[in-house]
Amino acid sequence: MTRCCVAVNRSNGIELVAIDGSERQLPSYVSFKENNPICGKLVINQLESYANASVFDIKRIIGRNFDEIQIHSSWPFKVIKNDINKPLIQVCGCEGSIVKHPEEISAILLKHMKQKAEEFQGKDMDEVVITIPAAFDVDQKIATHVAADLAGFKTVHLLEEPIAASIAYFVDRPIPSNFNMLLFDLGGGTLDLCIFKVKNNKLKITSVEGDSNLGGRDFDFILYEHFEKILITKYKVVINEKSKYRLMLKCVEIKHTLSGENETSLDVGEFNPKIDELLEMKKQELQKMVESKKSFDIEDYKIDEFLRITRHEFERICAPILNKIHSVFIEIFSETKLTPDDINKVLLIGGGCRMPMIQLFLRKRFPKADHTCDENPDGMVAIGAAYYSSFLMSKNGSSNCNIM
Repeated sequence: MTRCCVAVNRSNGIELVAIDGSERQLPSYVSFKENNPICGKLVINQLESYANASVFDIKRIIGRNFDEIQIHSSWPFKVIKNDINKPLIQVCGCEGSIVKHPEEISAILLKHMKQKAEEFQGKDMDEVVITIPAAFDVDQKIATHVAADLAGFKTVHLLEEPIAASIAYFVDRPIPSNFNMLLFDLGGGTLDLCIFKVKNNKLKITSVEGDSNLGGRDFDFILYEHFEKILITKYKVVINEKSKYRLMLKCVEIKHTLSGENETSLDVGEFNPKIDELLEMKKQELQKMVESKKSFDIEDYKIDEFLRITRHEFERICAPILNKIHSVFIEIFSETKLTPDDINKVLLIGGGCRMPMIQLFLRKRFPKADHTCDENPDGMVAIGAAYYSSFLMSKNGSSNCNIM
């Protein structure tokens, strides 16, 4: 799940702002079920009833051509193409069909965060540093500027997310000499890698690489496709708009559970209320096959009201994602003279880094490095951007800079 985070400069230092009730992270979800759009956890809580009025994963759509977008079957909204091959978002609003540009969706999130930051600071804020994935191209950067303008910002600075994270990490720490660090940022929607080289007490970025179509969300998609196939073929479940997002939420929950447990399960009864009848029918069919003494595959009749999945199985079906991550590693090391054995430290940030398979994946590729998962992996990028804003304010004499 992708989230937004806001940090601001205060007299006592950098602070993260509560932007979704008391939470300092805002799920990047927008709904048009009411006259005025709403965003955040409130949207998630109402998704089962109003899924077709909701939009998310906008970072994977904004600034792209329609043909470049990987549309996923779990999306309850429609992505349609305009006359110049650009994507538009179509949802069902309170008064019928609504069509929005991706920049307008992003602007709703930015405007919400702007308002919360202004309430927190007690003043208008019209200057912002927005962090973006390392893989964003020119069109995606321009689209981000457009969204910020629609949200009411007058001055916009863009900062790559891995660079923001590196600032946050080193600002309060001594920089060691002759030191090479890899920053690995697996967020909800994107993957960013950055290699830093320290020499003569100076921090130098040697290479930055990323994939804006690869993130923690893809692990949700893998689980969704895994369970969807079984529910349809084995349990005769019809996946409609309501059950589609209910299944996705369950997959996110299962992913989180498997980071701490070796096994968990999906309750089939939540998707097929006649599960007891189905179990009895399969039991009778199996008995008939046994009595007929014909050969049969026991798996065709073996069903349970719970679909179990182990951490090992989850990691197995996620192998294609890990292969994609490996491809990004190949790209970043092709840009530098360093090898994986030259890396002294691997810094993990982003919510996706909580998965044991990611931590093991990195340890195998960088066995000589010290591995650190930051205590605040989700807010580190915003904190680094806030420190960057301090530099901008001291340079420009500005006092209204707000960081998202």
